[in-house]
Amino acid sequence: MTRTTLVFGKLLTEPGEDWGVSVSYLTYGLTVVFLGLYIFGTFEYADQYSSVLPAVEFGLAVFFLFEYISRIDYADDTWAELRSPYAIADLLAVIPALLIFIFPAAGQLAVLRSVQILRVFRFLRLGLENRRVFDYSLTARQVVVAEAMTAIAVIVNLHAGIVYELEKGVNPQFQNFADAFYYSIVALTTTGFGNVVPQTRLGQTVTSVGLILAITIIPWIVFRGRKGKIRGNSCPRCRSEGHKTEANYCYECGEDLSTEEFSISIED
Repeated sequence: MTRTTLVFGKLLTEPGEDWGVSVSYLTYGLTVVFLGLYIFGTFEYADQYSSVLPAVEFGLAVFFLFEYISRIDYADDTWAELRSPYAIADLLAVIPALLIFIFPAAGQLAVLRSVQILRVFRFLRLGLENRRVFDYSLTARQVVVAEAMTAIAVIVNLHAGIVYELEKGVNPQFQNFADAFYYSIVALTTTGFGNVVPQTRLGQTVTSVGLILAITIIPWIVFRGRKGKIRGNSCPRCRSEGHKTEANYCYECGEDLSTEEFSISIED
């Protein structure tokens, strides 16, 4: 589109240089602020800033929209980038702040506000695409851990946001995002204290869906990471072959096969 978006897109996609690292730190910091403003806005003492918060969120959303466009513009395969789950999450996360500032009535849509939580995917994208976080290289195991932790964060926070928006004003147990977050932790870990429960049908439905996601997606990510790592074709010491994926030692000579240099990673 323009030279500006191409340059910015390169800094975002190839953060190896000093300016690229600085831009990455900037986007991560602004993402924390963006998510924090949404959570802060659910508390009563945020009412005095009700005229300021939407404008600040709108400004951040415009910046993130520019980031989104820059990535699309710089991508070698524009269509593939548009279909990327990270790109979709980036776009969906900023739409509420843009709409609410232009059309304040849109803030009454419960699900719309909670979708901003999807911005948390920003903390995962750089690590998975380049297997690096700034100057730190990630191992295959660390990538799996990052996937699992991000999935937990997204499910819990998105569930809390939706339940809060559905229950506020109806259920006195949900006064702010903190109440909903506590409920999500208790519900999705199947602890079930029962001291906080949704009263609306939609809130109960969202909890049911959240439970199904929590008990299926997280184990699947861990299993995929374990399955995706296999031993090399032969033992580096005696060259014997046919070792199983979970084998830690060579069947013939007892050589340790669990170290990173004796393994290869298979991309899904």
